Amino acid sequence: MGKTLAVSPLPQDDYYTFLPPIMPLFKPILDLPFLCFWSHNFAFDDTLQTNTSMTNSDQPPQNPLPCGGYARRTFLFAAALTLVGCGTKKVTSALPSPIWTPLPPEHFTTSTVSAVLPEPSANLGAISRSSWAKGQPIPKNMNRMLPARYITVHHDGMTPFTATSKSAAAARLETIRKSHLRRDGGRWGDIGYHFAIDPAGRLWQARPLAWQGAHVRAKNEGNIGVVMLGNYELQSVNRAQLAAIESTLRGLMNKYKVQVSKVRTHQEWAATACPGKSLQSVMIRLRSASLKKA
Repeated sequence: MGKTLAVSPLPQDDYYTFLPPIMPLFKPILDLPFLCFWSHNFAFDDTLQTNTSMTNSDQPPQNPLPCGGYARRTFLFAAALTLVGCGTKKVTSALPSPIWTPLPPEHFTTSTVSAVLPEPSANLGAISRSSWAKGQPIPKNMNRMLPARYITVHHDGMTPFTATSKSAAAARLETIRKSHLRRDGGRWGDIGYHFAIDPAGRLWQARPLAWQGAHVRAKNEGNIGVVMLGNYELQSVNRAQLAAIESTLRGLMNKYKVQVSKVRTHQEWAATACPGKSLQSVMIRLRSASLKKA
């Protein structure tokens, strides 16, 4: 029979003996109590929301995730190892590639199509911004729009939305506008999108096209933003919306000479679920069929 080895647990502070010589300097910091700050509720759309799902109130998220002393020590221990050169290998993750086959790079650099600067009055017959917005754009917080080169489709990523009345759509848009104005310490100048489509298939003017949008981080220059009101990770695009998104995209493509390869969805720019499974599927079908003829 082999001998059984008795292993005694280490005293609470014995983990310091296993650290590099410089690590005792971090002991006073490791012993300090602090609050858990990395717990949050995830949202579908990282354009509209930061760490919490957007609601009509400014209340902080409820029921944060618990975090105890072991989590605190593990977190700070990993940070300290990085400081002394003992961290793990850097890990990077690539953003999702476009769903369709991209055109070769030279296509984008040698195009002879003249750029078209969006006109402030161009609204494709959309319901005017003044009919729903309860505040004016703030020009000092926005940049002038550059010649249109891209169109990006989004959903608003809030709760599912099926109401077909004008008043309900107007209220939804105003909620989004106010939410955007609160972002980044109040540095936004207006709702981030240029156009919106409601469940009845109506097209609404959002941010005037004279101003650069704020709907794809670091990719807003010359990028027209179109949002479909609702959450299409949880609901399906209806017939009226399908007709509206097709006609809107076709109109924008023709007016501003935007090629189908540059009509994208938010998730094709960044790691996000936007515009949701249903709307993403619609976009793939449209780009492979009717929009090719635009």
